[in-house]
Amino acid sequence: MSPRNTGITLLAYAVLAALFRGLALSVPVFKVPFLGGAWLGWTLLPLLALTGGWLLWRGQTQWHWSPLTLKQFRRFRDIKRGHASFLVLLGLVGIASLDTLIVGKRALVVSYEGKLYFPFVTDVKPATTFGLKDESETDYRELQRQFRESKSANWVLMPVVPYDAKLDTPETIEEVVIRDGLTYRASESKPFDGRAYTVFRDKPGQKRQEWVFRHGVKQGDMMGWDADNELVEKAKFEKGERISYSDFTDGKAAALESQAGDQLFTVVYPPSPPSWAHRHFLGTTSMGGDVLAILFGGWQQAIIASMLFVTFVFVVGVAAGGMLGYFGGALDLIGMRLIEIWSVLPFLFIVMIVSSIVSPNLFLLVVIISLFSWMGTTIYIRTAALKEKARDYVASARLLGAGTGRIIFKHILPNSIAILVTLAPFEVSAIITSLAALDYLGFGLPPEEPSWGRLLHEGTEDFNYPWIVSSAFFAMTSVLVLVTFVGEAVREAFDPKKFTTYK
Repeated sequence: MSPRNTGITLLAYAVLAALFRGLALSVPVFKVPFLGGAWLGWTLLPLLALTGGWLLWRGQTQWHWSPLTLKQFRRFRDIKRGHASFLVLLGLVGIASLDTLIVGKRALVVSYEGKLYFPFVTDVKPATTFGLKDESETDYRELQRQFRESKSANWVLMPVVPYDAKLDTPETIEEVVIRDGLTYRASESKPFDGRAYTVFRDKPGQKRQEWVFRHGVKQGDMMGWDADNELVEKAKFEKGERISYSDFTDGKAAALESQAGDQLFTVVYPPSPPSWAHRHFLGTTSMGGDVLAILFGGWQQAIIASMLFVTFVFVVGVAAGGMLGYFGGALDLIGMRLIEIWSVLPFLFIVMIVSSIVSPNLFLLVVIISLFSWMGTTIYIRTAALKEKARDYVASARLLGAGTGRIIFKHILPNSIAILVTLAPFEVSAIITSLAALDYLGFGLPPEEPSWGRLLHEGTEDFNYPWIVSSAFFAMTSVLVLVTFVGEAVREAFDPKKFTTYK
């Protein structure tokens, strides 16, 4: 793609993303800049627009890659493990950009009374829009269940994972069945222990009777309610047999039996194991959040953080390193001493102080981490600038009258770009592990934000729920391994010593 086409694409994306945001439309792909917050999104869009405008202003018909760069790209493609890892990461980034098309609590499409609604891109729809009495935002999972139970012509299409990544903690209700005289949860093979209840046929949200079960039989208290949620009866069971009974309505409670449904239900309290029936494909956390939805949201946070972190570190590192390396002398001496002083400041203590004063968001955390991470890139670029400025081509440029800016940006930095390309994958690994570590220690994102580090912390607190820690560990390890493979392949492809022959 030429710079002109790239510029048009970036400009169009920035304009459409701003337009959709202004119209309160959450369109997937175009809402990606705002996933880290509104302030961050409105900061990124002008930068994208300016970059697109600059590329459009240049107006070149095609990129002019040097033969050496093209040769390095071919080397990278020939390293199968790194190239395959790069394609997998691109695919994961593409999936993350789809956002609510894959993960979210809002329905993709609702067909109600012959009309189609698209809640995942429009503003909040009250439940009264779809014939419910509640004035709050529609619970589309419950709406889907009611449409199915009533066997109406209305229908709801939910995302693949119908749960939000941010503190979406729905109550999980599962059917309890009777087999060979014992009760079992529908998803388990061992006899049921816990509380199970029936509901009114005409009022499915109201309990009719509730029993305590031990080893699949009734054991303990039974309570019964009427349609107004008033306690009307109480009983006690021993090994499945009723041993006492009290009717608080002078015999009227027995008439309620015909109004109760035949099915038994139980509330599954979190954390719950993976369940295909409830579409908790990786189970839930102790707060009731869907693990897969949290992993998805954490991956989106990691992508945004990586883009911001790499941009900040490279801009500061290139500017500072290039200046120190090219001018040298007293500037280099003083600058290196300042870098050494800054590098020994206690990073974790500063994060703890900031977290105690304000609730850090993603942008603030990335800025803090970046402030303590730019020194490495600066030192690499400084070393490259020191080496390149002693080359003959720099001396020739000076003799031809080239200015300092032209020498730095047209000659020295282009010949040092391989360093940045090699460092980029490892900088991505650094920001992902840093964010996870801060969340693990409790100094990272707020509790309602999806976080891999918080999942790891919760999973290691109690290994009785292995699906939590194993999911977080597998997701984080897989991404870091893919990024490392890409980094190794880039380093090998851009290594001049490996492919240079001296004669």
